[in-house]
Amino acid sequence: MLVLDTHSLPEGERAEAFQATVSANCSISMASFEDAGTIQARMTVSDFGPAKVFNIDASGTTLRRTPRIARAVTESSIVLALPMRTDNHMTWAREERLFGPRDLILVDLSQPYVYGWTGNGASYALHVDVDHLGLPRDMIHAAARELRGSPLYDLVRDHVARVTAQAETLAGSPGAAELGAASAELMRALVVSAASDGRRLREAMESSLQARVQAYVRNNLRDPSLTPASIAAANAISVRALYKMYEAMGQSLEQSIIEQRLQGARTDLTASRQRYSSIAAVARAWGFSNPSFFSSRFRTAFGVTPRQLVAMRSVTAD
Repeated sequence: MLVLDTHSLPEGERAEAFQATVSANCSISMASFEDAGTIQARMTVSDFGPAKVFNIDASGTTLRRTPRIARAVTESSIVLALPMRTDNHMTWAREERLFGPRDLILVDLSQPYVYGWTGNGASYALHVDVDHLGLPRDMIHAAARELRGSPLYDLVRDHVARVTAQAETLAGSPGAAELGAASAELMRALVVSAASDGRRLREAMESSLQARVQAYVRNNLRDPSLTPASIAAANAISVRALYKMYEAMGQSLEQSIIEQRLQGARTDLTASRQRYSSIAAVARAWGFSNPSFFSSRFRTAFGVTPRQLVAMRSVTAD
C-alpha cells in the first residue's frame, strides 16, 4: 500500500509528511534531508501477517532516533534492512558502519540510531515484532555485529531482497501470512546462528527448516539444475526427508517448483519492460528446456498459451 508519494504534495509540505509517515510506519525518529527544498520520496507498507515490509525510496535522507526519543517511546520491531542503489550509513552503540546494496542490516528499532544515505537511495525493510521472534534483545544486538558470520546470511539476504522488492504484489496473494511467518522464522534462525547461541541454534534450525528449504527453492528457480538432490544437499537433509517434508505440507516438490516457475515466466511475459527477446528465452530463463512442455503446462495453469498471453498484453497496451 502506498503511504506517501511526495510528487502529489506541495514542496513546503513534503518534509513534514515524510517525518509523519516514517514515524507512523517505522519508528519515531527525526528526519533531515540533503536538500529539504527538493525532497522526493515514495513509501509503501505491505502486510504479511506476523511481518510487514516498509520500503522507502527517497532523495538524500538521514533518520535519527536519539537517546531521548528511545527513552520516551517504546518500539517493538526488529528489522532486516537492505540498502538499495547507494551505500547507506548506520550508527548504533557508538559504532558507525557503511553498508552497500548487497548488505543486510539487523536493527532493533527501540535503540538509538542514525541511518541514511546521500543521493537517490532507498531502504527496503522486513519488520517482525520482537515478541514474535521470542529472542532476548541482547542476543539480537550481538547478532547485529556478526551477521555476516552466519551460514544463513546469503540465503536470508536473498529472501528478504525478493520479498521486499515484490512486496506490493506478494501482499495481495493468498499466501501472504504464510510468507510472513516463514520470513520471521528465517530472521529468527539468522539471529540465533549469528549470535552463536548453541542452546537455541538446533531448535531454530529445526523450526526454520521448511522456511529455509522453500526460500532456497524460490531463490534458485531460474537454475535449470535445481533438483531434489541439489535442494537436499544445500539444506543438509536427505532427499527422502525433503520429500517427506513436502508431503507433510500437502504439496508435491516437483509440482511446486513448476508452478513457481510458471508464475515467474508469466510475470516476465506481462512486464511493461521486456527483459527477453522471445517466449523461448523466457522459458529457458525459468528452467524450461522443452518449449512444448512449457507451453502445455502454461496453458493448463493459466488457460492461455504464452503466445496468446503476449498477444493479449499487446492489444491491451495499444
